[in-house]
Amino acid sequence: MRQLGEKHYVNGVTLNVRDKENLKHFYEEILGFNVINETYTSIQYEVGDSKHRIALHQIDDGREPLVSEAGLFHIGIRLGSHAHLADLMAHLTEHEIPLNGAEHNVSTSLYFTDPEGNGFEFYADQPEETWDFDKENRVIMDTRHLYASKLMNLRSRDGWQGIPDDSMIGNLHLKTVRISEVKDYYLAHFGLEESSFVNKSSLFMSSNGYHHTLAVNHWMSSMQRMENDDTYGLTLVDFHYPETTHTWLKGPDGIAFRFNYLGV
Repeated sequence: MRQLGEKHYVNGVTLNVRDKENLKHFYEEILGFNVINETYTSIQYEVGDSKHRIALHQIDDGREPLVSEAGLFHIGIRLGSHAHLADLMAHLTEHEIPLNGAEHNVSTSLYFTDPEGNGFEFYADQPEETWDFDKENRVIMDTRHLYASKLMNLRSRDGWQGIPDDSMIGNLHLKTVRISEVKDYYLAHFGLEESSFVNKSSLFMSSNGYHHTLAVNHWMSSMQRMENDDTYGLTLVDFHYPETTHTWLKGPDGIAFRFNYLGV
């Protein structure tokens, strides 16, 4: 399953973490990711049957990123139904995980962080035929209040059983430097085009009509990412773009991308 037939997309995210063992409970017992590989210092999780990956790499004495520094805003995990999202909401509430939520016209989203502060969005899309588009054929997205009780009414009988098979990394949202400094770079090197306009402080992109596969914003950030390998948080993004001649790329915001390594 792909987002509306997207040709170019994020298929892996690697995070530098402080304590892999401490995070295992959250990723495996709370969220229910399946482990596909583990070493003494790293662990790799699969996202449903999509072959997408989230990797945690433990580093000692790492550098703390500045709040104003480019990096991860959130990893967007797309679920196949609102029932799955409702089950997750009930499950996280039961485990007293702090949550925020929103309706975005095209999707319903839950937002939270892992114990080290790495942001996640779990979301379910509305049917494509209900989406609206502006005069430039960009998907119209807004942010409205999520009525938790309405979503909770969609829970399944079985409840949350871990990451469903039809899940994937639906989008990746990054903190960046000023949009004017990175817009040309992102539109030139990833096979993407502007897919939705939210405000002048952000850029939402996709390759085939999805509301967004990759987004960047400078709502809280203005500085380039520094020392990716030795800084906690986002260290590497894997991106599927078969047409590119690049293997690795680091742009004006300092965020590192690796192309076509995972092959999915």
